[in-house]
Amino acid sequence: MKNIILLLTITTAISFAANPFNKLALKSQQIQQNLSPQYLYTKSVTQKNTSLKYFYAKRAAAIGNPRAQFDLALMYAKGEEGVRKNERLAFTYFHKAARNEHVEAKFYMGLSFSQGIGVRKQSQLARYWFKQAARAGHSSAVAHLASIEQSIRPQYGKNRRVAFNTYKY
Repeated sequence: MKNIILLLTITTAISFAANPFNKLALKSQQIQQNLSPQYLYTKSVTQKNTSLKYFYAKRAAAIGNPRAQFDLALMYAKGEEGVRKNERLAFTYFHKAARNEHVEAKFYMGLSFSQGIGVRKQSQLARYWFKQAARAGHSSAVAHLASIEQSIRPQYGKNRRVAFNTYKY
C-alpha cells in the first residue's frame, strides 16, 4: 500500500513539474521558428539589412528557399552585398532556384546558356530554359526565345513578329 501511495505521489509531482517544462518547450519552439533561416531571411530582406542579407540568404538557400537561392545567385553574379563576383556560383544558385520553379531564375538560366555566363554557351539549353520561363509567363523569355528561333530557323527571315508569336504562351 505504501508503494502505491508513493507511486501516486511521484506521478502527481512529475505531472506538476512537467507542466512548466511543456510551457518552456512551447516557448522554445516559438523562438526556434522566429530564428529559422526562412524567417530571418525574409526579415533581413524586408528591412533592407544588407549586412545580414547574404548570411541569411545562404542559410535559407541551403534549406531550399527558391527566392533566397535566386537572390544569392544575383549577389554572386553582380558582386553585391560584400560578396565577391563568382559567375559559376551564380549559375549554380540560378539552377537550384529554377529547379524549385522560380520563374526569373529560369530566365537567367537561359541567359547564362545563351551568353556563356558561368557556363559554356549552349543554344539548345538556352532554348530549353527560355521555353520554361516563357511557359511560366516571362515576357522577356518569349522575346529571347523568338530571337534564338530566328537564328536557328531561317524561314522566319527578318519577320521577328512571326517568331515572337510562335512562342507566345
